Amino acid sequence: MKRSLILIPAFLFLIQTSKAQTEKGSQTLGVNLGFQYSNQSGVNISTPDNSLTAQSNKYTSFSIGPSYSYFIADNLDLGATLNYSLNNYNYGPDSYYITKQDNKNYGGTVFLRKYVLYKNKIGFRVGPYLGYSIDDQKYIYSAQFNTNNTDSKSNSYQGGANLDLVYYPTKHLGVSISLANLSYEHTKTNNGAQGFANTDEVNFAFVNNNLAVSLLYVFGGK
Repeated sequence: MKRSLILIPAFLFLIQTSKAQTEKGSQTLGVNLGFQYSNQSGVNISTPDNSLTAQSNKYTSFSIGPSYSYFIADNLDLGATLNYSLNNYNYGPDSYYITKQDNKNYGGTVFLRKYVLYKNKIGFRVGPYLGYSIDDQKYIYSAQFNTNNTDSKSNSYQGGANLDLVYYPTKHLGVSISLANLSYEHTKTNNGAQGFANTDEVNFAFVNNNLAVSLLYVFGGK
């Protein structure tokens, strides 16, 4: 399933004046919100006996978290984000094998970003980040396979760099679009009685289906 996540921050507005959005002392503050829902239904036909089985698959995703950054120098900000997300797959009561999958994720990142702008209006920001997240996944199977039910817990450490396009139409408002991401992630997973696993993953993405768009509000400065 191809998924795209659009982040729409809702911001706390403060009435202050600044000469430029990215000067030393400026700050950004926000709350990132994300939501996705899909519903797929149909009928499966068994070839041996032509029997019909109804299928209904639903997917729901919700995320929320605050973000904050402070410009420690002109065109250089240091910040952090927190995030909570909930993903739910429901395959319906007629599913032959797995019937439900729930995923809860708690995490945070710290980042440092360098801005290169034309006339303080449009340009790019790029920089490294470090992150940590805790993931809790539950897999629920149909009655004849319920011995496979799993409660899996993971701890992940992330590091990498992001490249964004940024545009400020006014002093206090802006928008950013994710262009590229280079990341490394190390994950430790505990599946209880079913074992454990360590995973290392390196990924590079450039304007793919994980596109992220964010609104920005800037305050503070001189």
